[in-house]
Amino acid sequence: MMERLWEDILDRFGEDVVLHGKEEDVVLRAIVQPVLDQGREQETAGPLGLGRQDRLRYLGPAACPLDLDSVVEWRGKTHRVRSAHLAGTGICPHWWAVLCPGEEAG
Repeated sequence: MMERLWEDILDRFGEDVVLHGKEEDVVLRAIVQPVLDQGREQETAGPLGLGRQDRLRYLGPAACPLDLDSVVEWRGKTHRVRSAHLAGTGICPHWWAVLCPGEEAG
């Protein structure tokens, strides 16, 4: 029952994202939100100039696993998976992940 409720939440509040996997690309519904830290700057200066420090929170279906090689496309931009965990096992399983900006296609 909880799994069906989670699917309803993703249908209602989620957005279409593309999960670029090793074998194929999958279009699915997921909740993606910016992680807002008051004590952290969005850009930091490094030896090569300014670098983006944006992070996004990803909540997606358990049926579409993520790993550190996964790339998520959201709103036309690619994001790399920084960490991913299967959460809610036995109750309401879903993938919880932190995404960071991916390399821009040039």
